[in-house]
Amino acid sequence: MNKLAAFALGASMALGSMVGAAVAEPIVIKLGHSSEGDLRLPGSGRTACVAAMKNYLEVASAGGLQLEVHPDGALGNARTMIESAQTGVIQMVGAYTSIMVPFAPEISVTQIPYVFRDSLTAWKVMDGPLGDELAASFLKKTGLRVLAWPEGAGFRNIYSEKPVHSPADLQGMKMRVPENPGLLAMFRGWGANTVTITWSELYTSLQSGMAEGHDTELYSMYSKKLYEVNPYVTVTRHSYNLHPILINEEFFQSLTPENQTLILQAGDLCGRVGNAQSLLSSLVVKAAMEAEGATFYYPTDAEIEEFRALGQQPYVDTIVRKIGDEGQQWVDKILAASKAAEAEQ
Repeated sequence: MNKLAAFALGASMALGSMVGAAVAEPIVIKLGHSSEGDLRLPGSGRTACVAAMKNYLEVASAGGLQLEVHPDGALGNARTMIESAQTGVIQMVGAYTSIMVPFAPEISVTQIPYVFRDSLTAWKVMDGPLGDELAASFLKKTGLRVLAWPEGAGFRNIYSEKPVHSPADLQGMKMRVPENPGLLAMFRGWGANTVTITWSELYTSLQSGMAEGHDTELYSMYSKKLYEVNPYVTVTRHSYNLHPILINEEFFQSLTPENQTLILQAGDLCGRVGNAQSLLSSLVVKAAMEAEGATFYYPTDAEIEEFRALGQQPYVDTIVRKIGDEGQQWVDKILAASKAAEAEQ
């Protein structure tokens, strides 16, 4: 082959490669979640988590993977988005603990009252064998893989239209509680009358008197301005919340091994960034809420013990029945994992 022919062949191959690259379509991954879309402080850990994931995937894949994010519940409520991810209408979804429980009751062990001493303990447990085992169980039951267990704005507290210092103050109070059967049993153990109202309708329900109080995490409460109708905050820190990121397993398995690795790495990064943002927000949100008129009360050790004593066992009894034969095993596993994580600190 002479030099001219060799040059022509090389040029032809290069052009063919360029044309192939030009027509190759990126893989678009649709992700829906219910948190805000813009980064802020205080702000949602999930928003930061997803932003980190999007940036990593698109840079590391040189644009071959594109994460199309739909925040603010634009694709429906949390349950609808999980079901959409199951059917493949979307590929990924940002969930939260209570909405995962109806799909896999064992997830409820992560919200056992006072099971985690602090966020660091929870992070260690969920990043360890217990978290892996829960993820495997959820995948088997739903077809959705857990990519990360980022903190969902931390611990849940009690918010009400009048001061609450102990369970006695909850007697007969209409409390909005999410559809986690354990949380419903816990509040009933405290003497409250529970009502289930969707998150999107909570503000107007509190305003109208359909509910007198609710429980959620500080930032979640702040972001929806619920302090305007429930200005009293009782810092019970009774249950921990997670905002897992889920991906359709069939879609995940359709990817190349290289892209699967990028997805897993992005999930790991997402979890770490989400935890950091959640912790930072918890440090500043109290001042932001007080500036808006919220009043905080920190129960004494004796009052916290009363909340634990009256609320933990009804929660555990309920979820053990819901989970079934392995219910007590799951409870024992998370209690042991939490104790081991505390010992490592």
